Amino acid sequence: MKFQIRKATEGDIDVICEFVRELASYENLSDQVTFTNEIFADSIFNKNHAKTLICESEGRAIGYAIYFYTFSTFLGFGGIYLEDIYVKKEFRNQGIGKAFFKFLAQICKDENLKRLEWCCLNWNKPSIKFYESLGAKNQSLEWRNYRLDGENLEKLLNL
Repeated sequence: MKFQIRKATEGDIDVICEFVRELASYENLSDQVTFTNEIFADSIFNKNHAKTLICESEGRAIGYAIYFYTFSTFLGFGGIYLEDIYVKKEFRNQGIGKAFFKFLAQICKDENLKRLEWCCLNWNKPSIKFYESLGAKNQSLEWRNYRLDGENLEKLLNL
């Protein structure tokens, strides 16, 4: 199958949001999806909070990846955090995921970024196997991920 990966445009917003909802459903997290397409488009294309890639085959979008830039104080260099990667079920195991990672690795090389990071749900064994086949190392044995959001983020302002 022939496919190509390209940078997303504002015209892709409906399919991007559809893919985000499909990914959330796959991850059993649909109840956490609260955005509107307009809010999402504003964050991605106007505020530049993240960048989006689209994979197409025969003019049809079949997958996406969303990433943003990070910085390592220890390395003194930037990196990429891959927030989402998703390929429609019927197109999986055809090299698209690997192509997304190669595309991101090329961005890292071109922009002198020293790492590419992401997280994965513990139960998602097919993805874990795929990531490890690329040479990725599990960081969660030494590090914990924390988050402040919603009410707790607001409470922090009053401490």
